[in-house]
Amino acid sequence: MPGAVFRRGDRVTLRTVEHEDAEFLQRGHNHPDVGVSLGLNRPESETEAQSSIEGNEDDPLNVGLVVCLENEDEPTPIGKLSLMSLHHTRPELSYWILPEYQGEGYGTEAVEVLVEYAFEAHEIRGLQAQAFAPNEGSVGVLETLGFTHEGTLRDARFRGGEYVDVVWYGLLREEWESE
Repeated sequence: MPGAVFRRGDRVTLRTVEHEDAEFLQRGHNHPDVGVSLGLNRPESETEAQSSIEGNEDDPLNVGLVVCLENEDEPTPIGKLSLMSLHHTRPELSYWILPEYQGEGYGTEAVEVLVEYAFEAHEIRGLQAQAFAPNEGSVGVLETLGFTHEGTLRDARFRGGEYVDVVWYGLLREEWESE
């Protein structure tokens, strides 16, 4: 079961990543529609997922959170968010939502809650994120939240048997605060 509540949105809750989440994270990373979009090019074992959790537990420069839907019984994990390199002036944001929950606005809400936290709790200039150009859902999340397209790395990654562009997006503090 996902960990303690960290932040709440209207429909999603961000919870800490716990050792018990290894199976969920492995399932997400190994799902073809998630892993490929993240640029993962090999299957991940539960042991590797567990090692990844342990490697990030005491790292103050990275924040990893499980995105959950709250229901009467217990929270249902539907995705994961990460905020990496908090010591940089523009940390990087990463996220994924299981395919059966995509298209419902959960990803946008979860990322919005994390962006708000990032600007409220850290002295950062802005945030950055990248996506494969064909990943319209991920690009849509960023554009909906006011991120600006800052560049394209042409044919930067090999995905699904072909090279695809990687697009970079950024959001500065004053852009977020003026929204």
